[in-house]
Amino acid sequence: MGKRPAFRTRTIAFRVTDADFDCLRSLAEASQQPLGEWCRDVVLEFAGQPTGTPAEQALLAEVIGLRTIVANLIFTFTSGSAVTADVMAGIVERADRTKVQRAIEVLRQLRIGPGQEPHAEKR
Repeated sequence: MGKRPAFRTRTIAFRVTDADFDCLRSLAEASQQPLGEWCRDVVLEFAGQPTGTPAEQALLAEVIGLRTIVANLIFTFTSGSAVTADVMAGIVERADRTKVQRAIEVLRQLRIGPGQEPHAEKR
């Protein structure tokens, strides 16, 4: 026999405005789920991805990479240096090397809040 699923014994409740309720209910209906189950799934999915979804990471990494490239090019231009093919390749390589880790750090900070540390699991 398979393992029995754990019983759900704890409740989390929160209040919303009528407009928020209507929005959440519409989203749940579009997913063909009861509102409570849909809310639980969304919250647990969010909690399970403290560093964002792969799509969020990829998009933010590209924005961070482009920002890094633009900032380095502006610095190079304003310091009177020439932007040769080698200089440009180095700028792009540095941006590519750090963009994903920086995106993950930004997403993690956004999810846990400024100045907060992730909660350790209690055992």
